[in-house]
Amino acid sequence: MNVVAKMRAVACASLAGAVILYQFPPEQYDFYPQCAVFRYLHVYCPGCGATRALAALLHGRIAEALHYNTLVVMLIPVLLAYFAAAYWKSRGDEVFTWPRVPAIALTALLVVSAGFGVLRNFLGGSI
Repeated sequence: MNVVAKMRAVACASLAGAVILYQFPPEQYDFYPQCAVFRYLHVYCPGCGATRALAALLHGRIAEALHYNTLVVMLIPVLLAYFAAAYWKSRGDEVFTWPRVPAIALTALLVVSAGFGVLRNFLGGSI
């Protein structure tokens, strides 16, 4: 299977996941996994609320999604742009390599995520 076919398979799997999330919102169904950090330590991790935020976005409820997890909502356009760039790059290259992300960007993401995780616990998980 070539790279383009693999990327299309990932896109199809992502679409299937979005359909499931749309049809079965986490507020109404309890088969979604719980955050182990919150369950055992009773603190919000940077990813807590991401599933609910994605479900709210799929239903067009942006304010609700921002309430569940602001960081995830803000990172979605960045991730979509990255995967779009990877897809376009894979169409032309014979040997696929993922687009490089500068180390400073990864460091900034780590710092922002850690800060977000700490801050949301002081604000009661509402960011």
